[in-house]
Amino acid sequence: MEADLVVKGFLIIKGYIDARDEQGNAMFGTLLALASRREHKYVSVMFSHEEPSKSMSWNDLLLLLREKESERDRNPMITHHEEELLKFLRRGTVLNNVAKNHNTKQAEQSISRFCLEDLQLKAVSFVDYSEASDTDIAIFDIETERAVSSHDDEADRQEPQPDSLENEEQEEEKPDEAKEWEEIAVRCDPILAPVGGVAMNELNIGDVVMVRLPEDSVFFKLLMRNVKGFDGIVNAGITGILQNEMGTATISLSLAEGITGVTKMSGKVRIKTAQTRKGQRKRTSAGDLPVNYVFSAAFVIIVIAALAVLYYIFQ
Repeated sequence: MEADLVVKGFLIIKGYIDARDEQGNAMFGTLLALASRREHKYVSVMFSHEEPSKSMSWNDLLLLLREKESERDRNPMITHHEEELLKFLRRGTVLNNVAKNHNTKQAEQSISRFCLEDLQLKAVSFVDYSEASDTDIAIFDIETERAVSSHDDEADRQEPQPDSLENEEQEEEKPDEAKEWEEIAVRCDPILAPVGGVAMNELNIGDVVMVRLPEDSVFFKLLMRNVKGFDGIVNAGITGILQNEMGTATISLSLAEGITGVTKMSGKVRIKTAQTRKGQRKRTSAGDLPVNYVFSAAFVIIVIAALAVLYYIFQ
């Protein structure tokens, strides 16, 4: 009886997003999920410039999302939107609340608000659901396993396999080339300083600013345990600034080797810096060296853990 109740608690949730970007161009989003009030068994999203049919069955939508995964050289901005929306849905309780209350209005409002505030897309969202049977759940389980296996196979194909010593020498001649799988991105919050801070539009690459790590980050927890007096604030050098027409900028930061911080700011906001405008570094908290050391140690731990998981899956 308990197993039947668990199965009945899962809903197949479909969602559609009608959006406009800053230039007024149409963009359409779709989402498909299998969720209960406590967990997500499957979540996938897709953005496209082509409008999908809202009457599409969830089986057809599942195939559409699968085809998306096989496409190469996809638009980087669209891929970014998909990744951010996926994180929002997986980390939050939007889908769980639909399964709990069978109410889609709150989910529609939350998704539209996220698109506006985080993706700079003016959006109207539509969410629908249906009860999931045992067979439906089995289909989603198989699809999840297939997606994981496909992703690992793609990563293996993309890994460089030098055919000769000459290729190896060419790799050695380019030690500074960044490899995508070596980078870890960490969301950071800027430390605002209305008085004495530096406005976003005055920042330059190379400036050192002060940001706060999210408390749910593995780095925050490691630093709390290993650096005495750590309060979540770190100094980071700016490595890139991407500003849109609305005045909001996405700033990339160097936290440590292989670890990049990402923060967003408005042009009117002032952020606290760790150096003067003349380039002279201000007094910073003790422990900058341990912080950098723990960041690097955490990076190594994450890589080892990922390799261990892959070994366990394919042994």
